[in-house]
Amino acid sequence: MATIVVNPGKLHQELLDAGLPAISVSSDGRVDYSRELTQSEQTEAAAVIAAHSSALTTEEVRIEAYLNSGISIQSMVFALWNKVMNSDATAADQIQAAMAAINAKIN
Repeated sequence: MATIVVNPGKLHQELLDAGLPAISVSSDGRVDYSRELTQSEQTEAAAVIAAHSSALTTEEVRIEAYLNSGISIQSMVFALWNKVMNSDATAADQIQAAMAAINAKIN
């Protein structure tokens, strides 16, 4: 199993935010670009990579906490369906309350 050195999605976005033509980032830290980088882009990429933290983003932490508490996409879809189509907000309200409690702990 490969060692996770970076948070691939997060680093990919950081490289894009820096204006670099990154097309993929792997968990071992390998970055693929759509073209060869100029010298200044190589310097910028090295700085972005050096500053990168592999810690999960707040959104990733929330999603992980939702899933760990039993809140799945499927349960949210069913709850929303029941709320909209059957005028039964019971499950949606329970999920919303659970998510609010999780968010309060994370914020």
